[in-house]
Amino acid sequence: MKNITTIALCRRKGLMAAFVLTGALAAVMTMATALSVTDFLQLIFPSQSTAPSVAVANPVMRVVGRVYDYLIAQGTQRALLLYALLLLSLYTLKNVFSYLSAIIFARVKVGVLRDIRNALHRAVLHQDFARWSSQAQGQWLSRMGNDITEYETNMLDSIQMLVSSLLTIFIYVAMLVYLNWRLTLIVVLVMGVGTLLLSASRRLKRESRKLQALNGELMTTTQETLDSLKEIKAATAIQYVNERQQQQNQRFTQRRIAIYRRIYAASPLSDFVGNVIVAFILVIGAVNTIGGQASAMSPALFVSYIMIYVLLLTPIKDFSNAIAQLKKGRGVEERIADACDIKNSDTQTDVASDSTPIESIELRDVSFAYGENSVFSHLSLTLPTGCHTAITGASGSGKTTLGRLLAGLLNPTEGQILINGEADSGQRAGRIAYIPQQPMLFNDTIEANIRFGRQWLTDDDIRRAASLAQLDPVLATHSGGLKTCIGDGGSLLSGGEQQRVNIARALATNPSVVVMDEATSALDAETEQHLTESLRSSMSGRTLYVIAHRASTIAACDKVINLEKYC
Repeated sequence: MKNITTIALCRRKGLMAAFVLTGALAAVMTMATALSVTDFLQLIFPSQSTAPSVAVANPVMRVVGRVYDYLIAQGTQRALLLYALLLLSLYTLKNVFSYLSAIIFARVKVGVLRDIRNALHRAVLHQDFARWSSQAQGQWLSRMGNDITEYETNMLDSIQMLVSSLLTIFIYVAMLVYLNWRLTLIVVLVMGVGTLLLSASRRLKRESRKLQALNGELMTTTQETLDSLKEIKAATAIQYVNERQQQQNQRFTQRRIAIYRRIYAASPLSDFVGNVIVAFILVIGAVNTIGGQASAMSPALFVSYIMIYVLLLTPIKDFSNAIAQLKKGRGVEERIADACDIKNSDTQTDVASDSTPIESIELRDVSFAYGENSVFSHLSLTLPTGCHTAITGASGSGKTTLGRLLAGLLNPTEGQILINGEADSGQRAGRIAYIPQQPMLFNDTIEANIRFGRQWLTDDDIRRAASLAQLDPVLATHSGGLKTCIGDGGSLLSGGEQQRVNIARALATNPSVVVMDEATSALDAETEQHLTESLRSSMSGRTLYVIAHRASTIAACDKVINLEKYC
């Protein structure tokens, strides 16, 4: 499985390089501030024995000495003023570089999140319909919502903290080694201990995947509650649904608390060990400095050494936290990557439909199953064309599945569907229109719902389809006509009116074959009769497959196929 974070960051090498550079400069400015304390101490406590000499071999001490010599030549009061300006300049540069570093990484972060959202959306659109039907939609909502938020917090924010802390640690430790490598051995020990403490979070990745799965279950229950509120009330199942949600929420909460316990354990432990080592440095360093050895640092420079080390404790703690968060974030990353890696054969593009007429449709040794539940097994069937055919059968006989296979929404598990004698690759969109029983409308105008992405359709095409679907009486009751907004899911229309808009959408491309999956079940008998007559007239000589139970609908067809005879 690909590492989506690594790939995303590699695509932004320039920004990452700028982030590293500005972060390093911010760390250098902070360290320079600590070193400048040497000059301050010598200005207020002048002593010939502690003043650094420009002739010493250590370049750092040489620079400090030159700054001191310049300042002291200005007189004490003026020197203190110049020192204050120097300190302010260093702090200003540090803040400027820190700001630039944060802004640069913000661009990286929002770009990565944009790419992931786009990838997830593409994965949904191109996913195999059979797989989509078998999945809980709440898991997808969780991936697109909560998982991305968790990914931003636990992966991207942690990477920013990790890189910044590593840069700072490297720069600070390099300076400490340069100033006094013996004392710095203790710093290395601290970092080793901190690494051992990170073992407390080794299970975070696995725990995180479980947490996101539980969140998906919770989202599924919430979605079902919102979609089925009237059914819940009608069945007096309010207490049952509420208790189920509370149980899922409790499991999710307990899992999250367990993860937080692991994450937050690393920081205080490493912080405690770091402070213990500070005490050792103070004792050992003070003895070394007071002892007056030739290799000893001056007291003022030793204070700067201590300040740098104290500053080092924060990035060490940040590094520990970042590692723990990254382990948690890896579980979320894997869930997102699994979704983006879904393989499917859906390569449909938004183009005008093929005008080649369909003269024959044959199912040859076709098998299909939803998971382990077989619907067809070696089904061979030649469907009539050029007429209106009713497809009947008992519930569960596979009528809807057959309609979806014909429309290209599903692909056979085995066997072939032959169009005009040739094996079809599934690219039947536009040539075979599918009208489902349950209409799916969008919060837009009637015209936009009929056109829906097929921008090549003309206004005449839209009006013709509306007329065929018996929408003219509906349009007459609305002053906006085709420009009338129908609300969320078509909530401003009745069930029958929603279905007519759905039918108009399918007929807008003037398809050569139409599959109607009980699409008239929401219509009254009179409207259904008018619609049937309109379809017979407009599709004279073309193919219409009607999946139906109503005797009146079946009687209006030229031929009848009982699917149970073939299964």
